Amino acid sequence: FWLKFWCSPPSTLLLSSNPSSKRLDRKTIMSAQIEGAKPSFLSRVGASIKGNLRPGTGLYSLGFGVAAGLAISGVVYVGRTFSVMFFDTEYYKLQSRKRYFEKQLIFTKEQEETQAAHYLAAMAAEYDPAATRMPFKALDPKYRF
Repeated sequence: FWLKFWCSPPSTLLLSSNPSSKRLDRKTIMSAQIEGAKPSFLSRVGASIKGNLRPGTGLYSLGFGVAAGLAISGVVYVGRTFSVMFFDTEYYKLQSRKRYFEKQLIFTKEQEETQAAHYLAAMAAEYDPAATRMPFKALDPKYRF
């Protein structure tokens, strides 16, 4: 009712098909119809919007496309959520790959530690404190490589 009142020119308000609406707002309608006055700004804007929201106009088509796009996006969102909740096995594959990678990483670290220990053992085996020479003396040939 109020949208119709504010968006319609005053002359169309009297042609309302609902008799109870005539009875309810007769005083308001009469005060809105001042002789020689042009329609209010709100009624002009409302009339232009109402005229552009009819089927076949650009604004109607644009609004229809936006509404259809939102509806399709909602359906896609619900479908993807349903798919992820009930049919997603990618998570399990990724977790398995992560576990395998961690095992591989631990094995590689253990190999590196073993190689470092062997290297230190080889260095310690070659180290002979008695083989150090005295300052300014020649190195004994038996300690040369």
